[in-house]
Amino acid sequence: MNFLKALFGPSQKTIWRQLSREVRGQFHEGGLLTTTAVQARAGDWIITLDTVTTGDGKTNQTFTRLRAPYFNPERFRFEIYRASIFSGLGKALGMQDVGVGHPRFDQDFVIKSNKPGRVRRLFDNPRIRKLIDAQPRIHLSVKAREGWFSKFPEGVDELHFQAAGVIKDLAQLKTLFDLFAEVLREVCHEGKAYEDDVRIHIRRLRAPGGQIEDKHVLWESYEMRRDAAAALGRLGDPAAIPALASVLRDEDEKLTVRAIEALAEIRHRDAVAPLVPLLGSRAWADGRPARERAAVALRQLDENELVDTLREAFAGDFRRLKASGDEYRAEIIAALAAALGAAVGPHAANALAEINAVEALPQLRKAQRSMSASDPRAEAVSRAIRKLEARAALPRAAAAADVGADTLPRAAREPGRDTGTLPRGSAKSAE
Repeated sequence: MNFLKALFGPSQKTIWRQLSREVRGQFHEGGLLTTTAVQARAGDWIITLDTVTTGDGKTNQTFTRLRAPYFNPERFRFEIYRASIFSGLGKALGMQDVGVGHPRFDQDFVIKSNKPGRVRRLFDNPRIRKLIDAQPRIHLSVKAREGWFSKFPEGVDELHFQAAGVIKDLAQLKTLFDLFAEVLREVCHEGKAYEDDVRIHIRRLRAPGGQIEDKHVLWESYEMRRDAAAALGRLGDPAAIPALASVLRDEDEKLTVRAIEALAEIRHRDAVAPLVPLLGSRAWADGRPARERAAVALRQLDENELVDTLREAFAGDFRRLKASGDEYRAEIIAALAAALGAAVGPHAANALAEINAVEALPQLRKAQRSMSASDPRAEAVSRAIRKLEARAALPRAAAAADVGADTLPRAAREPGRDTGTLPRGSAKSAE
């Protein structure tokens, strides 16, 4: 064994186990059906090092590869390799050869991209150029993960490196991890320290939820999106309100909680409307009803009257609801409609009828179809539908735009339209 070690050097597993310690990652020892791998986190991303073997069983070739899925909504693609190898690749992806403005680098490497300006900014980073130049063999690209058999959510692609053979050079492997971390930071965060950048946190929040697995977890967005929501609340910029509102019904309950809390922290009037429909929600948010969390947030936004009005309506008292104005009417109706299937459903249906919410008829009919005849809520829903349908059938008052000035009633002595502008009859008809 010592003779073989002296002849061939340390084994792949020995080197890769040491690498995992130095990059503060995790070492996965391969078995019969799995390959040895090293995984390390870099910010929002998981970088995975492993090997892959291709061939027909008679002639096989092993490659070392690094992968890191990331959210890429702009569909920015690039590919880089040394000028002497892989010539002609990338054309099928609609990419063009790009010079990045650094003569020696442009001479040594072929760079292809679908967005020349963006790729020039990427390789204008001197550290990225230095880390690439240190690789004796490099084929670095963004792989599009699309189609029926993709495990990747919409908008997620993969930064991918591949080189022939098994790389056992510890320094080279560490350089590759550094390269991935720097490229991902540049591509996703434009090289910025993003802690106080609202725009970048909005991008992080809009990434798809869930995770990607392939023997190991390659990508997961739970903590990233939760952290983004909390950061947006801390930063307090109203520009984040639409993005936070879009995740209020996310399947990740912890994210929903962070988004509700963030809207309250922003303390802007525009944060009220997205929260109101949750007052009728039957969903739970991390061990507590979402309606309760929304009520707390709305009170923090000084909307005590609004919260109390809906709570009284759910208890069957509609006086304050009927006296309320049109502000947040659509959101109040959404809250009442959301509660139709709950225990307070009869009161919610009656409330919709009391405020003449004909716009809620589709939700009422949907609720009616889901209820059995013996359901105690069904009669209240049916009664509300009948009342609102009768109201919807009433003649509609003409809109001001529909009424011509000459059709309005005039006082008897009020002069009429100037007859000089009326069409004249023929002389014969006048006789």
